[in-house]
Amino acid sequence: MSEDSLRAVGVEKRFAGPGGAEVVALAGVELELDGGRHVCVMGPSGSGKTTLLRILAGLEAHDAGQLFIGARRIDDLPAERRPTRTVFQTPALFPHLSVLDNVTFVDRLRSTTGPKPGPGVARELLAGLGLDPASFAERSVDALSGGERQRVALARALYRAPPWLLLDEPLSALDRSRRAELRRALAQLRADAGVGMVHVTHDAADALALADTLVCMVGGRILASGPPDLLYRRPPDLETARLLGELSAVPDPRSRGFLRPEQLRIVAAAEGRVAARLKARVCAGPLWEHTLEVAGLPAPITVARAAPWEGPDACGLQWDEDAVLDIS
Repeated sequence: MSEDSLRAVGVEKRFAGPGGAEVVALAGVELELDGGRHVCVMGPSGSGKTTLLRILAGLEAHDAGQLFIGARRIDDLPAERRPTRTVFQTPALFPHLSVLDNVTFVDRLRSTTGPKPGPGVARELLAGLGLDPASFAERSVDALSGGERQRVALARALYRAPPWLLLDEPLSALDRSRRAELRRALAQLRADAGVGMVHVTHDAADALALADTLVCMVGGRILASGPPDLLYRRPPDLETARLLGELSAVPDPRSRGFLRPEQLRIVAAAEGRVAARLKARVCAGPLWEHTLEVAGLPAPITVARAAPWEGPDACGLQWDEDAVLDIS
């Protein structure tokens, strides 16, 4: 592990629930993350991902366990002294300061050590995040849209960045096109700065596009951790598979297992492994989603294609056997 590696050792957190019942938010979480990596933490509501982020940031006390960055224990440090910086889902900017002064606010703090970056660094960060400094640097943050405010918050976090940035749903306020654009910019800026990121998200597209390491959580525990493409293609269990994308049952009543919708192919009826009937098709952005019925199966089958099926409704389905996920 690197000198800026992030480790969580046996971290536990419980809350009082309705009627005094105890709710386990984190159940002995163990993590070991290399510095300079983009780590996405995914899970449904109540999985513990935001609680974990707040404990890493020092904004929430844990009940048991230890936190380290490198060899240094950090869970006994207050939030302001931890080598981390947090970007919240709703950005907390200073309304009395300009965009540029918000980005460089850390320069005003007495606790900040080391030489100040050159005057162009903050402007380069704004430009890298799609905010032209000539138009935005002196603008009031009150004049910004929600997405623009979030990009200013990201620029501030990256300016004189500590070893780890903690991001809570940082792309949620953006529309689809801006979201994809900012994903690319964020990946480039993180690589340039060499900082690590722990990025909480519920969006599988963000996680699969950005993460070097993907952590999947359910019920306060870590289900799986690893490269995102591997977890998508070969998830270790059904919960992880469903977190990362839609599944269809293998469309053969005699077989078991699951397939991703894009791994199924609609073909002419005579060419299919099983007969099917097209019931509906809709454009879902870059792919067309097709709903088909197969005799003997209780639920419809979903197939994703780059182009809509233009053949007859009575058709067939094909798939490669090595694409089948034999999980439960």
